[in-house]
Formats: sequence, structure tokens, C-alpha cells
Amino acid sequence: MAISLHDSTIKKLFREQFQGEMPLIKFGAEKKVLISNINKEFSAKAGFTLLKTSSYRNYRKNEAVCCFQIRSSSKYYRDQEFCLKFNEQNELIIEEGYWRNSPVYHLDQIYTLGEKMELEYKRVEANYLKRENNKLKKQKIKGLKHKAIIAKINEFAKEDKFEFSVEEYATKVKLLVRIAKSEIMAIDIPYNEFQDSLKKLQVTIKTVRELRDSGITFKIFSYPKGYWEPEWISYN
Repeated sequence: MAISLHDSTIKKLFREQFQGEMPLIKFGAEKKVLISNINKEFSAKAGFTLLKTSSYRNYRKNEAVCCFQIRSSSKYYRDQEFCLKFNEQNELIIEEGYWRNSPVYHLDQIYTLGEKMELEYKRVEANYLKRENNKLKKQKIKGLKHKAIIAKINEFAKEDKFEFSVEEYATKVKLLVRIAKSEIMAIDIPYNEFQDSLKKLQVTIKTVRELRDSGITFKIFSYPKGYWEPEWISYN
């Protein structure tokens, strides 16, 4: 499904496309004449579609407004809607959404907006594809790491005869090992450190099981800041 252009892309577009010292200013009937001329220009322009109303804002019935859509050249991004209107200072401005707008300094800035949008669509599509490719690579690497972890766990379980279960998370595998009938040991194996973790995993499980069989039990837990602490004895 196609997505909308990010706010930062629209801001970049306005910043680069609309530059000048004095915005276009019109008074009275001149406003509707200019908007009418812009409508005629857009109606003959490929890739432009005139809109009867804005999809995000209500304008006054007699207000001089031109709402239009520029067709997206990317299958990943949606067509982009803009509106032209005059502000309280009688300056021609271009709007996108509720908060993004820019003064228009020259009509050429409006008429060449399609070409500028074409460049932006190509730029954001290239960045999008790069992100997606990187995401796929990371998912593939994560999948390979996950298989390696599960294979090692199965190997250790067969060799040392213990029951286990695994839970998969975004950044780790949680290994649950049955220590006794109603006792479970949980071990987190992070994907980014899985090789080091696997080197120590078998001996860790063996040691804990042997300690449990000899009657020694222990618990490792974290506590919040401000939690009561015992009087530690240290020789450091």
C-alpha cells in the first residue's frame, strides 16, 4: 500500500522550491483572475489534477482557492495534494495539510512544481528501497542466527537430557529449561552476542542442574532504584 510523503520531505520541498524576496501579492478581483489563470495552466499540464475541494480543509465559498493533486511517479508513495490561496496579507501561499505552507514568489515556482516533485519521488523511493533492502538483510541474518541457536539448544538437550522451550523476541531468544517438576530456569540469548552465549550455555545449564540436584537453589533478580538493599560485605 502506498504511503504519504513525510512532513520533512514537504518542508524540504517548500524550502527549496519557493525562494525569493517578495511574495506575489494581489488585491480584490485580481485574486480570482490569478487563480483562474493557474487553473487553466494546471488543466493542460500532464500529471496535474484539479480538485473541487480540499480533502483536509474547508475554504469559504467565495474564496480564491486552487486545490490540485500531483500524480506520484512512485508505486510506493501516494499522489500529493496542495492548495493555493491568499493569506491575510494578500500574499499567495501554497498549503499542504493543516500546518505546512510557504509563500509563492514567482508563478514559475508553481508551474515547475511537477518537475520538482518528480525528483523528490525518485529520491524518497531510492531511500525507501535502501531501507527495505537493509531490513530484509537484517531479517535474513536474524533468521540464520535463530536457526543456529535452536540447533545448538537441541544438540545440548539431546546430549544432557533436559526439557526445554523457547520464546522468540525481536532481539533475543529466551530459553526455558525445566530444572525440576515445577521449576524453570530462563536464559536470554541475545542475537548480537549469540556465539559467546552459546559457548557458555551448555556448562551453565549443567552447573545449575547439578546445584539444584545437590539441594542448592538460587534466584537472580533486578530491583528498582530506591529498593531496600542489604548491608553488602565487600573486599574490593
